[in-house]
Amino acid sequence: MMATQEEIDAARRHIERLRDQHANDVIALVRLVDDGALKGEAGDTLAADLRAWDQGFKDMFTRALSLLDSLRPAEQSKGAAPR
Repeated sequence: MMATQEEIDAARRHIERLRDQHANDVIALVRLVDDGALKGEAGDTLAADLRAWDQGFKDMFTRALSLLDSLRPAEQSKGAAPR
């Protein structure tokens, strides 16, 4: 069964909400580390890990949204005559 446009739109909103929440959480953590919450090599390592983690999640959210975009043409052509 194909997803309806409403389901696709709801999934998009949920993914975008998670993406925004993630970005805010990671920014807050990076600021804590950058402001001296953890100093020295451990702080530097944590900051680098957070930035890598952030990039990985950004990539995942981008892929998820692209997947949803790929579902749209199939949904719109649902009424088209079979080939």
